[in-house]
Amino acid sequence: MTEVASHNDPLMSKRTNKKKLSRAEYKALAEFRYQIRRYLRHMEEAARSYGYHPQQYQLLLAIEGLPDGKVPTIKTLAERMQLNHNSTVELVDRCEKRGLLQRTHDGINRREVTLAATTAGIRMMEDQASASRAELREIGPVLFTSLQRLMEEAPLDVRAKVKLGTDGNHQKKVKR
Repeated sequence: MTEVASHNDPLMSKRTNKKKLSRAEYKALAEFRYQIRRYLRHMEEAARSYGYHPQQYQLLLAIEGLPDGKVPTIKTLAERMQLNHNSTVELVDRCEKRGLLQRTHDGINRREVTLAATTAGIRMMEDQASASRAELREIGPVLFTSLQRLMEEAPLDVRAKVKLGTDGNHQKKVKR
């Protein structure tokens, strides 16, 4: 038997309250997603060609690129990489075994571990980051154009600039 959604269904009410996307919006969204995935795949393949797992580079980049005031703890890096805590610990273990990073314990709270890239880790990250920048310079205009097309399709009252705080998280929305 097919289930019919009622008007009291919260998923149904969310769908009906939002304007359907136009064909141009679907195309822009699909192109933006494609360009992001294309970039990520290129970077994953580059990491593998250097003999590293892509997440090892991403972890080192997350450490190096942390916003000012953030401490590179496992909790912070799990959040930045959108991984669960246990997966981040395993990734840190693998990086440490490869000599890419080291753990240091806080003098006050011995349970809190801070992570730092080693010389080998920095060298690997710099190679990958250079390749990343080069790829972004190549596909960046296409990525930017696809995002711009998607944003142009949105009505002015829906579009908003998002200010980022010093921690890299969304701070507030400001209407244009």
